[in-house]
Amino acid sequence: MTNIQQVDSESASDSEQSPPEFIGGSADARGYRRRSVLWPAKLIVGSHDFQCQIWNMSLGGARVRLDLPIREGAAVRLIIAGRGEIPATVRWFRNDTAGLSFNIPAEEVRLLFIDQLQSLGLEPTESDL
Repeated sequence: MTNIQQVDSESASDSEQSPPEFIGGSADARGYRRRSVLWPAKLIVGSHDFQCQIWNMSLGGARVRLDLPIREGAAVRLIIAGRGEIPATVRWFRNDTAGLSFNIPAEEVRLLFIDQLQSLGLEPTESDL
């Protein structure tokens, strides 16, 4: 299950179709399921830190909202209260939203959220095994 809104192509013309919610790519290009969340966090860029909000995340990355532009390819660290620090790379930025890909293995991310795996939908499924 993904968070991308899709419109049936038979019921709407191409000009009426909504763009995918995740601007950085299609659901088919993702390796992990994404879950909507609304968590405050901190994004560290170099020696500066900025408040941000996580809008969705997976074991491989996150979509965050922040009030300043950030360049694609920037190395960042995402700090989630009570969870720790996740090194990441900015994959895209549009308006006030950035797509991050985590620079640690999915298993390490899974361990950070071990107590919430089921509610986040981050536990492995039969297709993952």
